[in-house]
Amino acid sequence: MWLSELKKALILRNFSALEHSITTMPQFDSIDQIKEAAYLLKAVQALLEEERASTLNTMNQLKNTLDFLKSSETSPQSAFNIKF
Repeated sequence: MWLSELKKALILRNFSALEHSITTMPQFDSIDQIKEAAYLLKAVQALLEEERASTLNTMNQLKNTLDFLKSSETSPQSAFNIKF
């Protein structure tokens, strides 16, 4: 049951279900189940690393866009320009 829930969460990239599955890891009955769980946990780790890299890339793109927008905006003229 736990293994199938973990597989489903991994395939659907459901991070809250992955977190729930990892925090409620059961005792396994056989060596085969342990091996399968280890394999799936490695796949979860790879997915999280991929997601982390993607998020970092997106954040860098946003930072570059904000820097560009700040550098290209003109400073507004003061409303208190008093000419004598």
